[in-house]
Amino acid sequence: MKIVTRLEAAASGLNKFYTGKPCKHGHMSERWVLNGACVQCNVERVAKQRRDLIKTMKAAQEVAYG
Repeated sequence: MKIVTRLEAAASGLNKFYTGKPCKHGHMSERWVLNGACVQCNVERVAKQRRDLIKTMKAAQEVAYG
């Protein structure tokens, strides 16, 4: 993957850039221009939130419907 700085990506109208350095969790992934966050960290965070929500909803259904 080609190394592109955040400024270069923003100037080119891209929404992601690549530093070639791992994030604090060790992912060698692109980052968002908007906030500099790792794309892979975001994917994992959203998946965890989805799993947690499903678990919460199932527990609520058990309480409500037995």
